[in-house]
Amino acid sequence: MNFKIEEWNERASRWPEFIACLTEVAPDQLPFVLGEQYRAHRSYLFVALCSGEVMGLLRFAVQPIGPEAKCPTLHIGDAALCEAKIHAFAVREEARGRGIGTALQKRAIMRARELGCHQVASYSSYGRDANHRVKLALGFGAQPEVHGDKHQGVYFILPLQADAVLSRPAAAPTRRIEHERTT
Repeated sequence: MNFKIEEWNERASRWPEFIACLTEVAPDQLPFVLGEQYRAHRSYLFVALCSGEVMGLLRFAVQPIGPEAKCPTLHIGDAALCEAKIHAFAVREEARGRGIGTALQKRAIMRARELGCHQVASYSSYGRDANHRVKLALGFGAQPEVHGDKHQGVYFILPLQADAVLSRPAAAPTRRIEHERTT
């Protein structure tokens, strides 16, 4: 099956085809794409087209690292670190096993690097073995976790910009307080 990957946005004339595919293949991901919480950050969409039909999709948002986990934004020196957080990823069942999911993930990784993201992050419920295999094969690390609602899943992280972070000048050292030893 031949396919091509295109980058779309909400103004694309074929946007409804993306929504239809998402609704059919992964309706549980709709709130992560259309919900207000996820409109707070710039997002990017890649679609896989086979004979002109949407057969797969991946949407990510560029967001600061930390606030989603209810933590302050992570900084190195004065630089706030950001990540490409994948909010939707799906491939139609009849198109699985043909490299579409891997191609979508690779395209997102490449775009995240271009955008200066420090990492790509993604969450996936247990039982989504094909998704897990793709991410692990691409070098993502996996951290199982349980959400407050006892929902078990895996948080995947792929570092992208370690060299850039390490090459930044260190922040000015803080004043060290010496403690005198008394006898």
